[in-house]
This record gives sequence, structure tokens and C-alpha cells, in this order.
Amino acid sequence: MQDQELSELDLAIVNALQIQPRAPWSLVGRVLGVDAVTVARRWKRLSDSGAAWVSGHMAPGTDDRVMAQVEIVTAAAQTGRVAEILARDISTLSVKQTSGARDILAIVWAYSLDELADYIGERIARCPGVRATRSHVVTDAPYEGSRWRLRSLSAEQRAQLRPPERPPVPAEPLRPLDRRIVVALGEDGRMPLSELAERAGTSVATARRRLSQLLGSGGLVLRCSLARPLTGWPVTAVYFASVPAEHLQAAEAALRTLPELRLCTVTAGPHNLILDAWLRGVHDVHRLEAHLEHEMAHLGFRVGDRAVVLRTDKNVGRILDRRGHSVAAVPLERLA
Repeated sequence: MQDQELSELDLAIVNALQIQPRAPWSLVGRVLGVDAVTVARRWKRLSDSGAAWVSGHMAPGTDDRVMAQVEIVTAAAQTGRVAEILARDISTLSVKQTSGARDILAIVWAYSLDELADYIGERIARCPGVRATRSHVVTDAPYEGSRWRLRSLSAEQRAQLRPPERPPVPAEPLRPLDRRIVVALGEDGRMPLSELAERAGTSVATARRRLSQLLGSGGLVLRCSLARPLTGWPVTAVYFASVPAEHLQAAEAALRTLPELRLCTVTAGPHNLILDAWLRGVHDVHRLEAHLEHEMAHLGFRVGDRAVVLRTDKNVGRILDRRGHSVAAVPLERLA
């Protein structure tokens, strides 16, 4: 699929699924003013080409896992190979090749700090071509990519797609069945319940009940993604910023209103905020930095370093090609 072939209807469908990833095609068609068959056919074309996809993953903090942003310095001409190896590893969520003081910035996870030390010190550091690493343990992720929207729909259309508010469902301990459901949804977040039940090894009724529990408690995140070059925001900048700890919550609240924000992690390291922002072009890198420092000067917000993402090899479990299209899904859960 070429960039110019993406129509306004395609963008509207993606925006609709960003709001309600498992919305029935009948609902999406009604809101967009087209028949359900057309919507389903358009989505199949988008997903088959890897231009757009719906996937699922556990929300940060749902279980005992810990995460870190890891800066990786590689030998000359080895960056691509190292990124490819890490992208296929189950313990990496995202892998980006960047400009600046590091060649790769990866988000990794483990079930304990000790296991995280082993993974960074053994698996990453000993990968052929890796010269140095520096880790920033993630203590919170107040904003992540599933909240980003295309804004192709009107306020009225968005309201029609928004699920009715229900009281939060109390969280329950994760079961092996839940993890199997999450792995299946990582491949296809719109997987029909009958197929989901078969993949998870349970009945349709149980799959429906556990899926409802996971979504209702906020433990499972479903997200609709579009290849970044097709979004109109083709450049990603990463800002390594700091703010006094007493102002962290206020800074997080201010950052949530930023249209360009794609990811915000609070980290324990040289900088306590690492931000991913989507931009219209490289000329916006310093413009946004100046805007952030001006608007949050009263909070002591300062950017200590910044980088441009040259290539994204993996994004939340999806291996991407050079066009940003999804070509494979890597599970983000370890099944017994």
C-alpha cells in the first residue's frame, strides 16, 4: 500500500478503532455513514498490508514486571544488526535507532530488578556489536501510545463510538489463561471470540468473561496503530528531561495536553522524564523543546538531551519494516 492510497475513509476507520478497538463493523459503518461490508473490506486491506493493526498488551503495573529504557552504543556498521536481534527478543517492547549519544534506545521488561540486570548485562551487553549500555528504570508510564488519536472524526462521531462508562472492575490476579488471551490479542486485537477461545484453550463464554474482566479492570490495553509515515507525523523525537520530584505530577498533567506526545515514562536515572513526540518534520525538534521549557518553566522543567529516531525496528511487540509497516508480532508474555 502506497502512502497516497490512504483515503479519508481509511483514516476515519483507524480513528474509530483507536477509540473502540473491537467495535463491531456495523457500529463503525453507521458512524461513518458507509455499510459494514465496505468498512470490513477496507480494514482487511489496511491490516493485510501492515499499514494498520490492532494489538493488545498488559498495562504497565498490572503484574510484577519492571521496565527500563536502555541506551545502547554499538560498533560502527553494527547498529542495524543489533537492532534486528533485539527486535525479535520477547523481552523488548520497542527498539529505535536514534541520533545522538546512543545508537539504539530500547524499552525492555523483566519480572524483577534482578532479572532486568541479567537481561541488560548478559543478553544486551554481550550481543555482538554492543559497546556500552545505560539503563533508566521506569517507575511510571503516565501516557502511552494507545491514547494517541488521529483526530479524523468529528466530536459527534467520537461520542457515538465511545463505550458507555461503567464502574471499574476490581483487578484480579492474572491467570495463565489471561496471559494466553493477551498473547493471542497481541497478534490480532480484533480476533473473533471463537478463535480467541480456541487459541487460549477455553470456551467462548470463559474467553468473553476473562476478556471483559481484563478490559474492565484496565489490565489489558487494546490499541489501533497506523504506520507512522501515514499519520502525517513522520518524525519522532525523544527528549530526556528533568523536573524536580515535587513537580513530577504537575509536569505529567501538563504533558498530557500536548498533541505531539506519544509516550511519557518517569524514570530513575540521569533524567526523570523520557518523552517520545511525533512531529511534522525535523525542523520542529527544537521548536517543541523551546515550547515545553517555556510553558513549564515554573515547574523547573529542563531538557538535558534530545535525539531524532532514525528508524523504528519494533514498537510494542510489532516488528516494523523501513516504511513503518507491521511485518510480524512478537509475544510480550512468557507462557509456561
